[in-house]
Amino acid sequence: MRKVRVLLIALMLAVGCHSGQESGSNAGAPELLRAVPSDALAVGLFNRCDRALDRMLDSTNVLNSLPLGELRKHKAVVALCDVGTVVPLLIIQTGKAEPGEGLRAAADTLPQTAALAAQADSLQLFSEQVALDRHSALLISPSATIITVVRRHLSTETSILDAPHFDQVLAASGGAEAIVWRNSGAAKLFPFELCGISRKQLGSFLKGAAEWTIARGDKLQTVQPQTDNYFSNFLKAAGDGRSMLAEAFPERSELIIDLPVADAKQWRQAYETMLDARVELESYNKRIKALKKSTGKSPLDWEKEQGIQEVVYVVTKDYSLNMIRTAKALKGPNKNSDVQVNPYTGFVNALYGAPFNPSDSCVVRRGHWLVSGPRAVLDTLKLENRKNWPAMASAIVQIPGERLTCNQENFILWQDSNR
Repeated sequence: MRKVRVLLIALMLAVGCHSGQESGSNAGAPELLRAVPSDALAVGLFNRCDRALDRMLDSTNVLNSLPLGELRKHKAVVALCDVGTVVPLLIIQTGKAEPGEGLRAAADTLPQTAALAAQADSLQLFSEQVALDRHSALLISPSATIITVVRRHLSTETSILDAPHFDQVLAASGGAEAIVWRNSGAAKLFPFELCGISRKQLGSFLKGAAEWTIARGDKLQTVQPQTDNYFSNFLKAAGDGRSMLAEAFPERSELIIDLPVADAKQWRQAYETMLDARVELESYNKRIKALKKSTGKSPLDWEKEQGIQEVVYVVTKDYSLNMIRTAKALKGPNKNSDVQVNPYTGFVNALYGAPFNPSDSCVVRRGHWLVSGPRAVLDTLKLENRKNWPAMASAIVQIPGERLTCNQENFILWQDSNR
């Protein structure tokens, strides 16, 4: 399993397609989750405490300095909680809880529990031992506020288990080790840019991508209600399309966002249904009408004329561009056109939204591909053949060494792009 930094990038790019609709009682939920506040932004559940700290925390975090001793083998949860800033909460299962002791300190007889609490105090960390159902647990955090919040939640018997649709998260995770993120907290969990995509764009996209994202090994799943405003549900409705980017892969690409189109009419209907559910369709149509007025052609008519089969956004260290695979291609010796002024600048951005490149002043034809961007980029653009690229998907996202593929089998698969 990869460390959390890679998983963070995975979530930032996640365009999940799984809708976990299973529901059920929380009676069989992992006991430690009872100590996680109901509004936690993320939670990781692990069979061993040392694995929890390795995967959920940065190596510079003070929690990694704790001498765990034998407790390193105990079950643990790490939660990321918002108290103005995002702070971690470590919950370690310790000894057996005494019946009826409620919130009083659990009287287990493990000497390492008291020793670890003392070490936490020496590191200026806050700790407390609480009783859950069958076991006691040791809470450790850099924030005293979080310890207070946990006690308050325990006294009212509320926790992350009561969060909306978290029963579906438990059903989807199947009780295995997993890290779960609340997508509405993406802006606080991931406060940085990625390959030119701004914090605001990332946070906004992820908030609307799904309700929860679950990471298990090399797979991601999303959970969200069956409503039209989630991007994950849009992808499911749009279906899997054929990707041909492997035959025209831009060199030096750092970020690829690839949306194959299975059925143009179905894709368009699903996309506009999502915009309508988000109360964005009216402003979307206004942009389309404004471009029709300024260019003499509606972007929607242009889309139909081109026979759009794949939409790709490409970012490298030096440039970004859009690539559109069309139904018809130039053939023979003239299959590659010269770089020309783009008569329909802004069409791709208007039709498919951010982050598709609005700086598309010029355009060039490469077989089935219509590529738009600045002239200086297109004049020297080189397209390569790429092996091991997914043939069918509803969405593909790649960064160096990693790739997410979303398809109707309802999972996103991480894999090394060189494998």
